[in-house]
Amino acid sequence: MMKSYLKTLIITCLCAIATSWCLGQNVKTYDTSNSGLVDNDLRAVVVDNHGNKWLGTTKSGLIKFDGKTFTVFNKENSVIKGDCVTTLFVDSKGNLWAEFSRPEEGIVKYDGTNWTVFTAADLGVDSIDVRDIRETPDGTLWFAFPGKAVSFKDGNISTSNISSIKIPNSNILCMDVREDGAIAVGCSGQLLIYSNGKWKKNTEKNSELQLGTIRGLKFRPDGSLMIGYGGGFGNGGLSVLSKDFTAWTHYNKLNSRMPDHMIRDIEYDGHVYWMASNNGLVKMDGTEISAVFFRTGMYKNVITDIAMEGNTLWVATNFGLVRYKP
Repeated sequence: MMKSYLKTLIITCLCAIATSWCLGQNVKTYDTSNSGLVDNDLRAVVVDNHGNKWLGTTKSGLIKFDGKTFTVFNKENSVIKGDCVTTLFVDSKGNLWAEFSRPEEGIVKYDGTNWTVFTAADLGVDSIDVRDIRETPDGTLWFAFPGKAVSFKDGNISTSNISSIKIPNSNILCMDVREDGAIAVGCSGQLLIYSNGKWKKNTEKNSELQLGTIRGLKFRPDGSLMIGYGGGFGNGGLSVLSKDFTAWTHYNKLNSRMPDHMIRDIEYDGHVYWMASNNGLVKMDGTEISAVFFRTGMYKNVITDIAMEGNTLWVATNFGLVRYKP
């Protein structure tokens, strides 16, 4: 009995050491009770070139936060004719891109003055369901749809049906582009990598891919690829694939301080990688992993998206917007 108690005590102490409870002055939470935020359930966040924070919600449209005031853009007062906004991106020219749906759907570009709406017909897809948006070094934007990647450059749109290159089951969930043009596409069931003019399919059977569902991808400055999994059973968590796409390193709850096996978003501040999980903000400094919690209790720290503004993190959660200064 005493041995069991001591074992539990040791594990509890180790867990406390492995996590950070951010309840001090370096954290500020904005929610419906203490600010002009109209919806606590946030799905996406980006910061534009003027320091405005843009928030995507599932039922309240698009929200702009300038540091003082929250402004809502919805079907009642703007071109955002859908209540649900789950994908946001700011390109190298400073344009904001936002997907909206329910009841109407589209993709909108905002250049700071004008709003331009693109429909499914404009983009050559059946419906608007953007899973991710990325930009290549030459300024080409890629929109990841289920089964199709659509590129946009200088007003020209072209489509690339992944299944047309004989890679089946291409339910695309996320993507990223490397400086040399290599492309990584995370799907339900596989990781697709385009390099040296060829596509390669990585599955749980033919590679060290830990789970089929991939939610987050991030190329590092050294060319290696970070792969965030969709949680569930199995190891999940995070894998790092070497620059030449041959060597794998895995981090999960069994071999590291990873607090959860679901990794949705991966951001880099120039030194530390930050990841959104179902159980806290995940920090990776070198190979050291730890968790940052903003609230106490089980399932109280669901992180949906992260945006960097200098050394400040803006964290989208299901309990509001968090400003965190590590």
